[in-house]
Amino acid sequence: MLGAGALAMRFLVGESSAELENPGRDTEPRVFTSARDQIRMVVPRLWHATDQRTYPGLILWMMRSQPPAQVTLTAEAFTRELYCSWPPQCRAARQDPLTSQLACALRTKLSTQRLRVGPTQPGPKENETAGIPSAWFEYEDSKRFLRQAVALTDDRVFTLVMSSPSTEARAAHARAFEQMLRTLRPLTPAEAAVAEAASSAAKIDGSLGGPPPDAAAPPTDDAGAPPADAAPRPADAGAPDAGMTFGSSPATKIDPVGPCP
Repeated sequence: MLGAGALAMRFLVGESSAELENPGRDTEPRVFTSARDQIRMVVPRLWHATDQRTYPGLILWMMRSQPPAQVTLTAEAFTRELYCSWPPQCRAARQDPLTSQLACALRTKLSTQRLRVGPTQPGPKENETAGIPSAWFEYEDSKRFLRQAVALTDDRVFTLVMSSPSTEARAAHARAFEQMLRTLRPLTPAEAAVAEAASSAAKIDGSLGGPPPDAAAPPTDDAGAPPADAAPRPADAGAPDAGMTFGSSPATKIDPVGPCP
């Protein structure tokens, strides 16, 4: 099933094909691009962010301390297998956009864990105009309060999740979350070429020694896993962010929507 326990696994691939503009400057908006996933997004001011890959599918990690909140952006291939993993009742709603069908699948899964799950809401019009339609919903377990958005391209599924310790904190960052989602869009051919060049340069630098060991990354405990309050936790650890997706190679150009076994 989609994304169960994905962040419990360490990301062991050393290469990175993502770039965060001015990574050390949190006081102004920055642009994040990923050559691997052909995507860009604006990181709002005052959000600490890192594009260092640490877990499967995690391409960007962001946080604010006041009020506390964490946001993760993940990606995975949109395949026939993934589409067929959605509950039949969600796939049967063919009059609904695919993003709503995906949100239905995630909400169904979360509801089985006895979480309080809100209704699906349409994403910003800017996403649809850019060719990456989106949808979002909120859920909670009385300890963590989350807002989750999903967005689809022809071959990728993107998931944006914000986790906060209170409804007030979640509401305080709703505008920043909306800005992140609204600015999420595929790279243009020109941007993709620049991102690929930057990725190639980073790989060369990595082969010559790589980043220093104290490079920015999400905090971890002694066992190498993020502490409970550092980011949304995996579903099999009892946290409500079961909708998190895991990474994989880009899908082949086969329409993922079709008959399922």
